[in-house]
Amino acid sequence: MISIIMPAYNSDNFVKDAIESALNQTYSHFELIVCDDGSTDKTLEIVESYAERDSRIRLLRNKFRSVSLNANSGVSAARYPWIARLDADDMATPDRLERQIQAAEREPHVVCWGGAAQLINRSGQRLRIARLGPETEVEFGELRRSGHVIYMLGLTTMIRRDAFLRVGGYDPRFNSADDIELLSRLAELGSIRALPAILGYYRIHGNSFTASRSIIQERLFRFIEARNKAHLAGGNLELEAYMEALDRQPLLVRLHEALSGRSRQYYHHATIGFAEHRVAQALGWGMLALLADPISTARRLQRKAGTAGQRRSLSRVI
Repeated sequence: MISIIMPAYNSDNFVKDAIESALNQTYSHFELIVCDDGSTDKTLEIVESYAERDSRIRLLRNKFRSVSLNANSGVSAARYPWIARLDADDMATPDRLERQIQAAEREPHVVCWGGAAQLINRSGQRLRIARLGPETEVEFGELRRSGHVIYMLGLTTMIRRDAFLRVGGYDPRFNSADDIELLSRLAELGSIRALPAILGYYRIHGNSFTASRSIIQERLFRFIEARNKAHLAGGNLELEAYMEALDRQPLLVRLHEALSGRSRQYYHHATIGFAEHRVAQALGWGMLALLADPISTARRLQRKAGTAGQRRSLSRVI
């Protein structure tokens, strides 16, 4: 049986679709725990209306102002051995839980299952398919031996509850990368795998992606990899000391980091703009991305052009 954990904050535009996607699962042996983190819109009203009609839905009222702590509260309250993450602005495909529980029964040594997701914009328009995570035991082993970061789409993860609690859950110091950091600790207990199937719809928001958040997130990803490699060498690495060292970098290095973060923000906005057919705005964001960091932006454009045909083929097949 599965506990679906749904962190929410001012999500009244999307939470109904998220809840409906849970209730429409082909696998019915689940509970849905919505962890609200102090919403001031109609999120609570919507969730309560569903909870009155379906006893599988529970509402937790929190005021952590932390996605990590909010999600941890849901796992602590969960009744079942598997934890499926689903944010309040995303949706699950109808067969998501069934696919994952079947995989868990076939391969009990795996502590976390994920999969692919269809990216959508705020109005639900489909953008592209995103695939992250090792799909085979060989791929997982290679990532572990190299110390590389294991990336997986958070909305698709289903984690063994005992493993989640054993490693301490989401670390609030990694609020912009907490789901990825958790994987690095879970990998100490067992395999992490991604199913080659679309398990959810991941909604991306242009306004939520800032340059400062981009810089912090990139730093955290670099730290996770550095810590992994330190562990492989028999050592350790502390987050606070690592971040302080980055803050002491030469001015030119820190300036480049700031421009790179700004460029990633602009590029993100450009992608959303094109998807929503706001071409003029998208071109403007793209030009700003090029000006802030021409080399990295050119590489992103080259990768995007090189994989566009492959993504179209995948979307026709899946």
